[in-house]
Amino acid sequence: MKILLLSNKVPYPANDGSSIAIESMIDGLLANKADVHLLSINTNKHYKSKNDILNNKPEKLEIEWVNVNTDITVVNTLKNLAGNQPFHVSRFWSEDFEKKLSQKLKEEQFDLIQLEGLSMAVYLPLIKRSCKAKVSLRAHNAEFQIWQRTAENESNYLYRIYLKIQVKRLKSFEIQVLKEIDSLVSITAEDLQTFKDQGFKGWGISIPCGINTSENHNRFKTKAIYDISYIASFDWKPNVQGLEWFIDKVWPILKKENPDLTMALAGRKMPEKIESLDLEGLDVVGEVECMPDFICSGKINIVPLLAGSGMRIKIIENMALSRPMVSTTIGAEGILVSNGNDIILEDEPNLFAKAIIDLVSDEKKRLSIGRSARKTIENHYSNKLLGKNLLNFYHSL
Repeated sequence: MKILLLSNKVPYPANDGSSIAIESMIDGLLANKADVHLLSINTNKHYKSKNDILNNKPEKLEIEWVNVNTDITVVNTLKNLAGNQPFHVSRFWSEDFEKKLSQKLKEEQFDLIQLEGLSMAVYLPLIKRSCKAKVSLRAHNAEFQIWQRTAENESNYLYRIYLKIQVKRLKSFEIQVLKEIDSLVSITAEDLQTFKDQGFKGWGISIPCGINTSENHNRFKTKAIYDISYIASFDWKPNVQGLEWFIDKVWPILKKENPDLTMALAGRKMPEKIESLDLEGLDVVGEVECMPDFICSGKINIVPLLAGSGMRIKIIENMALSRPMVSTTIGAEGILVSNGNDIILEDEPNLFAKAIIDLVSDEKKRLSIGRSARKTIENHYSNKLLGKNLLNFYHSL
């Protein structure tokens, strides 16, 4: 099967959640002998150099990209408000990218075109009039749901009003796209049900993000030097909100119960208010070269998310590294985990803090949860297995 993937960022090297989600899916398809072509928007925000792309992409993947400035400015924000498309979508339309896509569709025939995320559906009209290939939306999230939850937790009144406008537009756009695609691949069963509730009646399947289980993850088992480690991409608003909740509500309880508790915080695009945090026991290290080594630098990992959709790739990566975790329910949403067995889930600050303290002080429990987490990954989240399931679904079309 010959498949063309369209993505709103170049996923190589994969250094954020959505890039890892694209990378893992491509690995699964290639492992099952699919002929995969990738055409990506190379944005300023997530810019990848030619050398980085070519040195990190799989050998059998055909890849092309178009440099596009999708930066948010006052001018394009106001221009968007005057229109009716959600900004999440409209800023990814590019005349240069459309020309490149049009040329590719004239030169080659594909069995299926997969849109990596809702924003690439802005090119649906071109695809529909240019070829007869089936079109599938791989929905990384139920986008309107993410921003709806984000708006509910936003303290700035004007920004909350703006987000509500975007949520309404996103929901309307999603509903329209669901009527035009041939199939839908969601990351989680919860998201698939959300799309069905929005009126989707076509071919749909839920296939999670996976990981290359053949890699030797044991090589990252460095000695823990902190009690807690947490890493995230802070250019995603829910990660900032979640950390603020943790620092404001949970950290004071932790330090009261255990004054010697230590934590390391890392991530890309840290806002100044996070980068400048000065709290006893908290080490803000910024961006790190080796994410697995940093993850293993803590006895436990945390995922304090209050908003989101789809699935959190960091949880899958942590589990593959046999890491014990404490997460909110939303943080682990869409992942096949069992509370108390391969992860600890708590939503109230007091209970979240208690779970951390209990886990930090109980090495036997940490090891047990870590082993169970790794077993869950091996049984359910192998890239090759998930790629086979996806191809079988597409053949059924």
